[in-house]
Amino acid sequence: MELFREMDYVYAVYVHKSFSKAAEAMFLSQSSLSLMVKKAERRIGAPIFDRSSLPVTLTEQGEAYIRAVEQIRSVTETFRSDVDSLSNCLSGRLALGGTTLFTSYILAPSLSAFAGQFPRVELFLHEAGTDLLQEELLSGALDFVVDNGRLDKKLFSRTPILDDELLLAVPSAFRQNRAAADYRLSPALDTERASPVPLGLFSDADFLLLKRGNDTRERADALIDLAELSPTVRLQTDHQIVAYNFAAEGMGCTFVSRELVRRLSPDGRLCFYACDAKLSRQTISLFSKKNRIHTRPMEEFLATVKRTVSGH
Repeated sequence: MELFREMDYVYAVYVHKSFSKAAEAMFLSQSSLSLMVKKAERRIGAPIFDRSSLPVTLTEQGEAYIRAVEQIRSVTETFRSDVDSLSNCLSGRLALGGTTLFTSYILAPSLSAFAGQFPRVELFLHEAGTDLLQEELLSGALDFVVDNGRLDKKLFSRTPILDDELLLAVPSAFRQNRAAADYRLSPALDTERASPVPLGLFSDADFLLLKRGNDTRERADALIDLAELSPTVRLQTDHQIVAYNFAAEGMGCTFVSRELVRRLSPDGRLCFYACDAKLSRQTISLFSKKNRIHTRPMEEFLATVKRTVSGH
């Protein structure tokens, strides 16, 4: 282990892709952190980071170093979990990531139940976009990411937790609802026997969409293209809950997760419609790094999620 004495400092720079951000996260001065990284580089006899690029990147020797560090961290975490299991007192760390929608409305019940059952497990939660979350999952900074996207099967393992679909949400005051009355969903949002609404009925309505770069926007664009619409987009936002709230205030139509609507207890300001099943249906899943050994906190969290979701 002599070669890896400074591995925590090196790994922090790798995760944050910045000496200054890593130093801030570790409550160190940048000069102190740089000194520790230089010690690690002297031990292995080669530079770990290419400091000429921004953000900093790994050299070939650095990539090998990080691979070894991740194996050490995984084995250490597994050993700690095994010891905790033998002593019947679970501790350790669990790091989760997701968009605001999934962390607030999908993960919240499971994470709350887990925290109550295992108070000694340190919890870390990062809300961000899917691209950044994938990077952190690959680096080992996160244990699980909850997402509805199609992450690369070669890099990530997937545990489905909940079936979902996009609904069209239309302000109740919009006149277009009269022509679409036969397609309107009941308060139970039962889409199994519902016919998808012809989006052409809303061709002259304003729309609110998420910004590009996420699964929800891709599905929304596909539904719009299928209907051959060219809608007026009044607003683009990063978060589905923001689009939902503006739609409820009468600003425009939007596409929204059925599970989000169910958890918000709609108050009548919006009418909801089923969309084309092939394009709107999606599965919310927990993703982890491929071939990663699950620690006991990870296994217990998976079990908690399955119990919580099945009771939903």
